[in-house]
Formats: sequence, C-alpha cells, structure tokens
Amino acid sequence: MKGKCPTCPFSKDENGREAAPDIADMVRRRCLTEASQICHHPRLHGKKEDHLCRGARDFQLEVFHRIGLLDTPTDEAWEKKSREILA
Repeated sequence: MKGKCPTCPFSKDENGREAAPDIADMVRRRCLTEASQICHHPRLHGKKEDHLCRGARDFQLEVFHRIGLLDTPTDEAWEKKSREILA
C-alpha cells in the first residue's frame, strides 16, 4: 500500500496513540519473526488481498535501517538492497 488504509492498526489519533495497539504489537512481532503483513482493508470490501500493510512495512523499514541493512527507511532503499542481494 502507498499509504495506511483508514482501518490500519498503526494509524494514530490526534494524541499520537495507535488505533489498535494490541493488534499493531502482534503484527510487529509477526513481521519481524515470520512474514510481512498483508493489508486487511481490501478484504473488508471483497477485494483481493495482495498488498503489504503500509504500517507494518514502515515498521520493518525502520528496523532494517536501524540495524544498518538500509541507508534510509524507504521502499526505494529496500528495492536497492533487494537488487544487491539478488545480484
């Protein structure tokens, strides 16, 4: 996803609190230890679920950046690193 969907558990309210912190924490653990998270929003509208959750992806990118895998926490840096690894 290019941005967080309206029902993203990583979305924050006006006080900076996540919409669904328990779900967001569960997804954080899963996307660090098992697999990337697919966005649930399309399913709510009967569409195919084939996009990564933007909130979870932003979290992954930040972790990859902090451990030194990525130069910046961006999709572009991830694509660049993926190309390097697969070359």
